Amino acid sequence: MCMFANRTEAGRRLAEELQYLNETKLVLAIPRGGVVVGNEIAKKINCSLDVIVSKKLTPPDHPEFAIGAIMHDGTVYFNTNWQEYLQKNQLEDEIRKKKEEVVRRLEKFRGNSKYELRNKTVILVDDGIATGATVFVILNWLSKQKPKKIIVAVPVMPPQAFQYIGTEFVMNKIVEKIIVLDIPPNFSAVGQFYKEFDQVSDEEVVSILEKYKN
Repeated sequence: MCMFANRTEAGRRLAEELQYLNETKLVLAIPRGGVVVGNEIAKKINCSLDVIVSKKLTPPDHPEFAIGAIMHDGTVYFNTNWQEYLQKNQLEDEIRKKKEEVVRRLEKFRGNSKYELRNKTVILVDDGIATGATVFVILNWLSKQKPKKIIVAVPVMPPQAFQYIGTEFVMNKIVEKIIVLDIPPNFSAVGQFYKEFDQVSDEEVVSILEKYKN
């Protein structure tokens, strides 16, 4: 099992795998932990850093269980049959609430929810993937932005998530490459693969992003 000292070390190790890219690129990090990882990559390969936010959709009675995820523009991904867990009006309420929350967080972190990604090489970064819903919906959204290519770079993910990205996004030519340092079979949470996995604050995210503003 691969163990990372912290997110900074994980980012540096991922950056070593990305140094070969000699084209205009953008690190698109998922807050909050992914921004710490993405910062190390962006510094090492000398490129811009931005954030992208999605939110899990959850039934009101089971807030810990994700039935899918949503983006700021309403792009939705479902990883299960939502009708088994909530009624249509409950789903509509959940979508509205989480979409508003995503927009609020984008406003806080980057000032708006407008992106210009056409013909860019986008490196999507997080500190790890567990169920994958929040990453899968971002990949669906990214595919509509017409980037030159999409690379997924994370320190760790379970085999099921790796296989799903490969089947749904690599084989369908949405993702060009997956860079992952460890795919452990016994996976319960991202934090188990870090010696230090402290919560990252919104203020830390904003502080990191400030360094990349023109």
